[in-house]
Amino acid sequence: MSNALAAAFAFAALVVLLAGGPAARAADPPRPYRRGVNVAGLEFAHSTNEDPGRHGTRYWGNSERTYEYFARKGLDLFRVPFLWERLQPRLSGPLDEDYLKLIKNNADWAAKHGGQVVLDLHNYARYSMVIDGKPTSCVIGATVAGKVRVRVEDFCDVWVRLSNEFKGHPGVYAYGLMNEPHDMGESSWKTISQAALDAIRKNGDRTLVLVCGDCWGNAQGWEQKNGGPWIHDPANNFAYEAHSYWDHNTSGAYQKSYDEELARDPQLRERGARHLADFVGWCRKHGVRGFLGEYGVPPDPRWLEVLDRFLAALDEAGMDGTYWAAGEWWWGYFMSVQPDENYTKDKPQLAVLLKHLPNRASAR
Repeated sequence: MSNALAAAFAFAALVVLLAGGPAARAADPPRPYRRGVNVAGLEFAHSTNEDPGRHGTRYWGNSERTYEYFARKGLDLFRVPFLWERLQPRLSGPLDEDYLKLIKNNADWAAKHGGQVVLDLHNYARYSMVIDGKPTSCVIGATVAGKVRVRVEDFCDVWVRLSNEFKGHPGVYAYGLMNEPHDMGESSWKTISQAALDAIRKNGDRTLVLVCGDCWGNAQGWEQKNGGPWIHDPANNFAYEAHSYWDHNTSGAYQKSYDEELARDPQLRERGARHLADFVGWCRKHGVRGFLGEYGVPPDPRWLEVLDRFLAALDEAGMDGTYWAAGEWWWGYFMSVQPDENYTKDKPQLAVLLKHLPNRASAR
């Protein structure tokens, strides 16, 4: 085989891997990636089904202006976290109409300004309820106080109800099945996530489904935490979701200074790209699609360089990504990219994000 022909075959194989999986054809063009932000607020504060909190007191929706601002910048993909207990106060029961309306606002505003949302059930594979007078976080499918409190069928039910509300909505890009499953005990996240995807597809819904990995979805050491691929999708429209933070314990708290982190890791500038490589390599190895749902840094210029190098690697991989986080109710949160001074002052992290738009000319 000639060098030119070998190179052509190698390029075609790369297209297959990045375009979405084994069903893609080598002749298909590369899938353009998306860049955006998490728009936080509806998931704020702990909640149980009996004490969900009140809008405007313990949790907050955002306004259309946030969507207009980021879409105008070119960051037109919005991951919207929300809580299961607030959405569905009784398992397998009806959705709360007021809370559902707050979620729908995000999809409507995104569509109005040329963007789309990822609907992110932000519950860590748990549902909180009161048991024997105490708030208790119950893992899906696990035995708690003598019985299974949250069935896999309950998880499937909430997603079928969401599908009924959002199927075909022009402002919806994807369903994020569950944020950061972890410490599942006797429960199998692989079984649970497959069941939810099956329920969505049986509902006649072909929307992109994002399946976060176990162990908080951490991109670093992804294969060791998750093993091989597990999702089978008749619609072939899913992606595995990873998260990536670059402090020493990958928590995103950034409790140590940059200098302290550098003393522990002289290659700190490359840490984000290095962690991402674990996930990208796994996706390429298995011919599956990946999505980066969360990543973020403090505004220190040295951390911004880590972000820049990470995004360069994400660009090369052709993966979608949403920065953590935006939202109007952070009150000084160090990773926030929500603008200050009535939307006139950009945050330092924003300039780095804008360097990595898929088509910078599209930012207005």
